[in-house]
Amino acid sequence: MRLEVLATKHRSLAVTACEWRAFGLADPERLADAVFDRLLSNPDPTLADFYAAVDQVVQQAYARYTAEDTILDRLTGNFSMPGRHAPTDEMLQALSQLRTRHRLLLQLRYWDGLSEAEAAEALRIDEVSFANRQAKAEAKFLGRVSRRRPELAYGNVAELVAGAKPGRHVRRVA
Repeated sequence: MRLEVLATKHRSLAVTACEWRAFGLADPERLADAVFDRLLSNPDPTLADFYAAVDQVVQQAYARYTAEDTILDRLTGNFSMPGRHAPTDEMLQALSQLRTRHRLLLQLRYWDGLSEAEAAEALRIDEVSFANRQAKAEAKFLGRVSRRRPELAYGNVAELVAGAKPGRHVRRVA
């Protein structure tokens, strides 16, 4: 995918991805600019290259940040969102306790708003493998949430995870 197309099509995705990954450590707009600056040397970046650049930029932001808060403290401390599925400690705790690959998969789908095909491309796996992993990740998430909140055992994973997303930026799909 040409960089100009990627930058135009995925600007809001870059801002959204940087915002929730950085948890308020830096301006997500500036981080998004840094993502596209990193991709300048790649003549034909893929969505996987895009996410690698996001991770590198956010890691640099963390390197500049010296506080020693836990992930859960950052998730719960920087926002409050009203609504039917406002973030709860149980949802964030369950998400933070998942394996990294399961947590990332759910975050790509429900925090970054990627389609299954886009998320599979970002993770460099085929769509069938992605669908299988997504089902497993959702089951594990619901299992963890329902231990403390049994009424959520059959909840809508998309709503529960999306409701726990920190920040205010949302991906706008062109």
